Amino acid sequence: MMRMIITALVLLGLATPSLAAKVYLKDGGVIGARSVWRSPGKVHVLVNRDTLTEYAPSEIDMKRTFPRRHHVVRRHPHAVIPHKGTAAVVPTQAAVPQKKTGTGISLPSLPTKLPEMSPPSLGGKEEGTIRKQKREMQERLNE
Repeated sequence: MMRMIITALVLLGLATPSLAAKVYLKDGGVIGARSVWRSPGKVHVLVNRDTLTEYAPSEIDMKRTFPRRHHVVRRHPHAVIPHKGTAAVVPTQAAVPQKKTGTGISLPSLPTKLPEMSPPSLGGKEEGTIRKQKREMQERLNE
């Protein structure tokens, strides 16, 4: 058992790293590369981690280097509105155009006078200190 594990590890160590891409040149040459990608007007080839070369698209066989991907386009089902068993209503008169609301967000209208904002009834007592001070300041400004 131990021999089999050691043999497997030796074979894995001796195996050459597989290259991820092949670049086919128009003159018939083949370049083994780690990565190949396109940019406008250039084809970039990463041969190893240190060597990055650029080729013009006219030098490379683009059909063989970048084959079409054979994948099936998946269609995602859209949300379906359930139909009721009733027949469609046919309008007999011209449809009345509905008013367009602004943003579609409506806030409830607040009463003009909130009970919290009304002055407390003091029952014939003297007015509050703050109100008294505000009234005095207003009188000074008016003088």
